[in-house]
Amino acid sequence: MKLVHLVPDMVALTGRMLRHNIRSPDTIMTVLGMPVMILLAFVFVLGGAMRTSGTRYVDYVVPAVVLMCVASGAGYTAFRVNLDVSSGIFARLHTMPIARSAILGGHAVASVAANAVSVAVILLVSLLIGYRPRANLAGWLLSAALVGLALVMFASMGLAFGLMSRGVEGSSMFSYLVIGLLFVSSGFAPTSTMPTPLRAFADYQPMTPVINAIRDAQLGAPRTADTWTALAWLTGLAVAFGVLAHLTAPRRIRARL
Repeated sequence: MKLVHLVPDMVALTGRMLRHNIRSPDTIMTVLGMPVMILLAFVFVLGGAMRTSGTRYVDYVVPAVVLMCVASGAGYTAFRVNLDVSSGIFARLHTMPIARSAILGGHAVASVAANAVSVAVILLVSLLIGYRPRANLAGWLLSAALVGLALVMFASMGLAFGLMSRGVEGSSMFSYLVIGLLFVSSGFAPTSTMPTPLRAFADYQPMTPVINAIRDAQLGAPRTADTWTALAWLTGLAVAFGVLAHLTAPRRIRARL
């Protein structure tokens, strides 16, 4: 299949996945409703008890909720990928005159697009309840780059886990592990308030520098160390999970042929 067919094939398969998203109200509630409710709960229920070194709690917590929203969306990506594999859709597409890279690529692009819309909704809700970023142009560009790379990384993760999982029910379970990492990070409370062993883990797990880098960029005080660490984690994980998905896909497709 010539590469000239890749773009129209990718557009068609991406459109298929986006239609699945739109037609699934329960998924919209799970992927978008839960992060919004957590945002409101933390800001209005727990925010008054939090001490975040002079930063208003709504400004402190938004980056973590954004990543939680993206992680939830990646769980749905894994679910759809596994459903296509287990139902034979992938195998059938494999026998059709379709660019091979468009099969997984459609899922990846749809994941990034749908999660980008979810992030926009989270930011809109955040602004309505008092979120006030102080980023300059460079800060906004850095924030956009970090969130965009996070979208790609989580899409790759969704593809990999969706292909590796043996059942539809367990395909999205990894997203709960990621959400657990977000809670054990600097996302909702400073790591300095944690017990020493937990703080050591929280400081060096990948979600903490990503959250710190986005938060600092939004507040107008980006720190070079956190930024480079976040970029390294996001790029490395995106490549690792992308390669894993690429290596796993042929085996799963052959198993259905």
